[in-house]
Amino acid sequence: MKKQDDEIICIYTSYDATEADMIKTQLESESIPCFLKSDNAGGMLPYLNMISGFGIMVRKEDETRAKEVINERLENER
Repeated sequence: MKKQDDEIICIYTSYDATEADMIKTQLESESIPCFLKSDNAGGMLPYLNMISGFGIMVRKEDETRAKEVINERLENER
């Protein structure tokens, strides 16, 4: 049985690799550990990323703060 601290969730999906990387960098600068989840079949099917996107993955315990950081970023881009 997993503890909540061990649970990893997807809090945002981007279909743009640059945007996903920028969000990841911003979360890390806020001391929120994260990683990108994507599937392109080991590079053989790069179009899969356009279909499934790049998931921003964080620990469940960081969900609220991570969403705040992402929402602030998206609001500033408008």
